[in-house]
Amino acid sequence: MRGRATSLANTRRAGLVVRPLAVKKEYNSMRFEDQVARLGDLSQPLSHNELRIIANLESESLKIFWQAWRQFPAERRVEILHDIDALGEDNIDLDFRPVFRACLSDADSEVRAAAVAGLWEEESELTMDRLIRLIQDESGTVRAAAAIALARFAQRAELGELTPAATQRVYGALLSTATDPEQPLDVRRRVVEGLGYFTNSKEAQAEIGRAYAHPELSVRESAILAMGRSMRPTWIPYIERELKNISPAMRYEAARAVGELGEDGRSLLPHLLPLVEDDDSEISMAAIWSLGQVGGPNAKRVLERLARTKDDARRTAANAALEELSISEV
Repeated sequence: MRGRATSLANTRRAGLVVRPLAVKKEYNSMRFEDQVARLGDLSQPLSHNELRIIANLESESLKIFWQAWRQFPAERRVEILHDIDALGEDNIDLDFRPVFRACLSDADSEVRAAAVAGLWEEESELTMDRLIRLIQDESGTVRAAAAIALARFAQRAELGELTPAATQRVYGALLSTATDPEQPLDVRRRVVEGLGYFTNSKEAQAEIGRAYAHPELSVRESAILAMGRSMRPTWIPYIERELKNISPAMRYEAARAVGELGEDGRSLLPHLLPLVEDDDSEISMAAIWSLGQVGGPNAKRVLERLARTKDDARRTAANAALEELSISEV
């Protein structure tokens, strides 16, 4: 008996919800309206099994969901969005985007920001336009989240995956926001990151340069990220300089920027390699990732050495980078 109690306690500590079989059967026989309403009950812990009911919602079910959703406490709504974001990432058959799109109109700013973050694989131009409107949201947190999300559409625009009209809308929104003194600094620096993808725009590249000259370190970090995304050789000396910066955050962004440069980043390998052994694990992982993006015999040789190390994190990262290299070499 004691062993069973211990096992149950361990399961609860792991974040799993254990219910008797009879309760599960009762739950599965409930109407959809009642199942959704149950999610808002703070006395009931959330379970992945129950959250699945709000995946792949069509219009009628989404209306029922939205009617119940607005009655949930705000903290519960945020909790649900965070949980389904993780659940959807691990289960490709579960599409929670209808829920996230609906929650862009939520009354609570934290919920709206979580909804924006949950749309990390969204490609709809209609959603892009909603994100553009959210750059004018009353909450600075939501504005910054929308700016980060729009960078994905900027990348698709540069790859020719958006219509010319949509490309102009996202470019215009990012550029006007970057130059708007009424916008919070965190929002302006985030749109600069998205502008990095507009390699051939003089105005966009000029904004990156201005951000790099800004006195605030966080803005300069965004500038380095944007330099990598632009893949312009003119930015390479600046990225090289920041690989040696005393700021861990700046070294991290510079290490990632080398990878964004792809093959053009190979000239920076002598300056990137010391970061593979950086005391900051995030910087080390970023440097290893970049080796896989840059490629070439020197990068491959270092990754093969790291793949034999006793350090689990570095070994795993090196094997992932080697796999990336093997794909690019095919």
